[in-house]
Amino acid sequence: MATAVLNVKIDDALKERLRHYAEDNNENLSVTTEKLLLLAFEAVEEAGVSEEDIDNQHTEEESISPFTPKEIKALRKLLKKRK
Repeated sequence: MATAVLNVKIDDALKERLRHYAEDNNENLSVTTEKLLLLAFEAVEEAGVSEEDIDNQHTEEESISPFTPKEIKALRKLLKKRK
């Protein structure tokens, strides 16, 4: 099995809970995190949670087009006036 590095930002309190859980089970943070993530995925699969259940607001990010050359020229003109 190949391993990969996963950097995540989590709440300090959650990290402490994870650290205590690892200590109690004589494991390191990496092993404990992997084990708990696998258990969470198994629980989701068993519960039959679908993508629809997770994103029930059906939100999508809007695609915003970049400035046109004409808009860039106008912005530069405004910035020069401010100096």
